[in-house]
Amino acid sequence: MIFIWLSYLMLSLVISYLLSLLVRRKYAKVFIFSFTLSLTFTLWFKSPGENILVPIFSMFLLESTILDNNGFFRILRPFIFVFLISLTISYFFWKDDTKN
Repeated sequence: MIFIWLSYLMLSLVISYLLSLLVRRKYAKVFIFSFTLSLTFTLWFKSPGENILVPIFSMFLLESTILDNNGFFRILRPFIFVFLISLTISYFFWKDDTKN
């Protein structure tokens, strides 16, 4: 099970990086990388009170299609937290294209 989660997290890193290569500006690259990484990377509990972790992207799709909603704020809190952390870290570590 751990191998599946590690593969999923590694694949989300690769997809985020490849999507960030589609734009030229540094700020857009950092934003796209951070947004897609936090969208795919963030895990949260399937339902309140359960111990099963699922990606928030699939929970968002599920919450938007069912009538009995448990609230989008329980999904948005971990997403915003991971987005802000990844935005800050990726901004400082993103490669600058400086010419000497």
